[in-house]
Amino acid sequence: MPRRHAPRILRGLAAVSTAPPRAVVTVGVFDGVHRAHQRLIRTAVRMARRTRGTSIAVTFDPDPQHVLDPVREHPALMPLAARVKQFASLGLDWVWVIPFTRRFARLSANAFVRRVLIGRLRARAVVVGERFVFGHGRRGDLAVLRAVGAAHGMQVVSVRDVTHAGAPISSSRIRRAIASGHLHAARALLGRPPALYGTVVRGLGRGRRLGFPTANLRLTAQVIPPRGVYAVTVQGLAARRAWPGVMNLGVRPTFGPGALVCEVHLLGFAGTLLGIPVEVALLARLREERCFPSAQALRRQIRRDLLRARRLLARLP
Repeated sequence: MPRRHAPRILRGLAAVSTAPPRAVVTVGVFDGVHRAHQRLIRTAVRMARRTRGTSIAVTFDPDPQHVLDPVREHPALMPLAARVKQFASLGLDWVWVIPFTRRFARLSANAFVRRVLIGRLRARAVVVGERFVFGHGRRGDLAVLRAVGAAHGMQVVSVRDVTHAGAPISSSRIRRAIASGHLHAARALLGRPPALYGTVVRGLGRGRRLGFPTANLRLTAQVIPPRGVYAVTVQGLAARRAWPGVMNLGVRPTFGPGALVCEVHLLGFAGTLLGIPVEVALLARLREERCFPSAQALRRQIRRDLLRARRLLARLP
C-alpha cells in the first residue's frame, strides 16, 4: 500500500487545533511496527480511503512503560523516528505523537475517548486490537471504547490478533527473540529484518588502521542481540538506499576488553556518515566475538568475514 506523500507529523496535545475530515484512527505505542501493528494500520488506511477520510496513528513518546515503571529497564525495538518512517511506508495521512507524562497517565479511559478521539479528532472510526486496553490503570477495554464511542457516533473496529507459530505476535516476544539471537524468528514476527538504530560518531580509528574503516554507532536504548559479527545493511533514516556491510558488536577483546562497541564496515562505500542517524538491519550472524592473538590474525579473519558476507548478501533480495 504505497503512499505518494509523507504523513503529517503532529507533536503535543495542543497540536491538533482543527479536526481532520472523516478521521479513522488507530492507537498504540507500536514499538517495532510489527506485523500485528501493520494489520491495524492498513485497516485504518483502507477504511479512510474508502470514505476519502484521514487515516491517523495516535502514538506516545516516551513509551508509557518508561514513565509508569521507571525502575525497570524497558529496551525499545526502535526509536520514534524509525516508527514514523514505518508509518509513512504504510500509507498513513497523519501521525499524532502525544507526550506521555504522569499527568496524562491519570486520564481515565472515558476521558481519553471524549477529549482525544472525539474532542480533538472527531473520529468517525477507531481501529484497535482485540486485547486493546487503555486509560488510567488500563481499565478501558473494547467494551468501554464501544460504549463511549456509540454515544458520539464513533465506530469501533476490532482486529483479530496476528499469530505466528501458534501464539500472538507482540513486541515483547520480538524483544526476547532478538536478545537471544533468534534473528529468523524476529524477522518472521516483524515482517522485515530486526535492526539496530544509532548515530554515527567518531571512533578510535582502529578499523582504518587494520585496513577496514568502520562507521561507529552510538546506539539508542534498545534491545541488543548477542555479541558477534553480523551481515547487515545500513540505511540513513532519511534515505532510501541501503548499503551492505559487516557489523561487529562487542568489546574488541583483541585490544583489551572495554565498553560495548557497534561498528560497521560498509562494502563499496566511499564517504562519511558522521553525525547521521542510521538503521542497521541484521540479516545474519556470521560468528561469535573472539579474541585473536594478534592484529594480523584479526585482519585475516575480517577478510574471511567480508567474503562470507558478500556471498550471503548476494543471495538476498
